[in-house]
Amino acid sequence: MVKNINKQLNQFAPWQQVSFCVALAERMYPNYVLFCEGTEFQGQKTFRKMLDLFWEKLTVKGAKVNFEIQSEHFEAAIPNIDDYDMYGVYPALDACVVLTCAFNSMLVKQDDAEEAINASQTSIATVASFIEATSEEELSEEDIFADELMEQELAFQLELLKLLDEARSPELLKAVRKFGRNEGISNIGISLD
Repeated sequence: MVKNINKQLNQFAPWQQVSFCVALAERMYPNYVLFCEGTEFQGQKTFRKMLDLFWEKLTVKGAKVNFEIQSEHFEAAIPNIDDYDMYGVYPALDACVVLTCAFNSMLVKQDDAEEAINASQTSIATVASFIEATSEEELSEEDIFADELMEQELAFQLELLKLLDEARSPELLKAVRKFGRNEGISNIGISLD
């Protein structure tokens, strides 16, 4: 299934790859918020602003956003895992990695889907490490991929690919954004409501 995701991402246009990364980051946003609330780390507003700027650029024709400068601002919102002795820093950092993939995808015009594939794999790895961290016993890769959270993650990514496989329009991208929000539930089941 992961190979299918990578194969489709390789066939996507750059706007589709960026949208894919941003939708994954949107879904991972509650993980980041929970970390900020638990540690008083000051990155939540910056992360939200960056997501909103990406959606604006994707949906508003002619929107001007200097992603080079924004990516420099975003660096301050990336937590250093060495500063925290808690599990929550890892899903928060992964959310930053996925958003960084969106920046790289937007800034480095390349013909491959490397950044989108990295974003996909990072989100899958977040779920896998959460499943391992919350399990009482040692799990095989098979066990991890049979877990309900992992099944939801893969189903989400496949559905996102299907959604993005349409002609670009503001309506489509608004639907992608709403889908990425996933009713406020993150890829590891965190809800802010």
